Amino acid sequence: MRITVLGGAMLAGAALSPLAMAQSAPIEFESDLEAVTVIAAFHDTRAGTDSEDVLYEVTLDNRFEKVLQNGLQIGGRLTLRGQRDHPARPGFLGRFGGAPGPSGAYSGLSGEGSTRDTGARGQLEAAYLEFDGGYGELRIGRDRGAAARFFEGAPSALTHASISNAYLDPDGIKIIRTNHDLTGPSAKISYATPRILGLRAGASFTPDAEAAGLDRNVRDMSADLSDAVELALNLSRRLRDSGVRIDAGLAWSRAEIDFAGSSARDRVGTWSAGANLEFDSFEVGGSWIKSDNGFAGADYTAWEIGVATELADTEISLNYGEAEDDLAGLVGDGISLAARRDI
Repeated sequence: MRITVLGGAMLAGAALSPLAMAQSAPIEFESDLEAVTVIAAFHDTRAGTDSEDVLYEVTLDNRFEKVLQNGLQIGGRLTLRGQRDHPARPGFLGRFGGAPGPSGAYSGLSGEGSTRDTGARGQLEAAYLEFDGGYGELRIGRDRGAAARFFEGAPSALTHASISNAYLDPDGIKIIRTNHDLTGPSAKISYATPRILGLRAGASFTPDAEAAGLDRNVRDMSADLSDAVELALNLSRRLRDSGVRIDAGLAWSRAEIDFAGSSARDRVGTWSAGANLEFDSFEVGGSWIKSDNGFAGADYTAWEIGVATELADTEISLNYGEAEDDLAGLVGDGISLAARRDI
């Protein structure tokens, strides 16, 4: 559901000053409401795995925008989300009953036994001001960092229950996450350059990563993250001769760690890359991420590849991915064959 409101002042008179003309520019407001339900009834999982038959999410996304006479665009965003995910995996955090130990500073996964039983939650996922002009874009407030915003990867017909970067996980066993969301919706400042020949650069700084986001919960991890820096590049371009569209992303991040343990490093470092190629009749893409997880000998590595096409107005995708967390002692993989059709 989308609601658009144009607000502006009606000015009367034979002559209007430039200042009055600038003040009369309208404010555009847009609000989107989305509700998603994932039903996974009548499916079998390995013994000892508790599955959820019904999960759901509701999102209310509000945006406003005003363009000044000099071309500067001032905007803002306020996003509220409610979600019921797997009760043992709030914000992707997970304890799997293996070797005891802390959770990874990037992955959030641990080998300790799980005692979580989290019900439905609500969260302010975005609340920022944005200034966009000829010199680039500046954002201040609660938002994802540049590394997550510039992410590119494999196509999928599934929007919320895919094998990687899943918003909702009925079985609570997915550990593949490649979208390089280090700080979640914590308060930060971000800058992105104008796009030149399809290429754009971005940077973010988060003084204190404290958000308990629905998909990235950094508040409840073993290590506290601070002074997080993210650098990212994004390419979006269509080749004139072949007509192929290329979308690619490359990102690096680092954050200081506060953890009372001898195995912890001073900081966590993460690299990621991804790309998507769109041809006339199909799309193909993939993504990869590697993090030292903030501890010695604790690397987290994940990747995914996928291909999608459209047959008789139906999108069909095939995806495969793997992940390994040395700190938690976990190895996971997944394969997905999905179809989506507008009715």
